Parts: sequence; structure tokens; C-alpha cells
Amino acid sequence: METLDRDHALRQVQEVLMDVLNLDQPPAPDMRLVEDLGAESLDVISLLFEFEERLGRRIPDAEVGALATVADVVARVLSAPPAGSVG
Repeated sequence: METLDRDHALRQVQEVLMDVLNLDQPPAPDMRLVEDLGAESLDVISLLFEFEERLGRRIPDAEVGALATVADVVARVLSAPPAGSVG
């Protein structure tokens, strides 16, 4: 599994957000998921699935509420264990 650096993770997170939320351009790291990007609870579930699929990292559902901005998601993706690992 490839190691993610912050820039790569940011680009991947931006791509997922653009796809799931139908955005025209990559969201800035300080943009808020709900207030600025219009993410709804169903969108968040889709986002979690896509992050796991594309990045191989699983963010536990219980931690979603703590992710307010694009940068929060990037930081959590970077600290997440690879999908399929125990922990």
C-alpha cells in the first residue's frame, strides 16, 4: 500500500468531495463540509465509503462528527489505519 503524504491526501480528498458533492472546483482546505460545501448526512456516508475505496483508509463512523473542514478530513485520512487492518 502506498504511503500518503499530505499533498497527495489533500488532492484525493478534494477529488472525492468534488465527485460526491458535485463541486465544480476543488474545495479549499479551510472550507467547511456542511456550511460551505452543503454536505448532508447521506453525503457523509458516501464520502466515508469513497475515502475507503480510493485511499484504502477507513474513518470510523463515530468520528465523522469531529470532521468539520476539508483539512480535518485530510488529517484524519492521514492518521487512519489502512482499511482491513485491525484496530
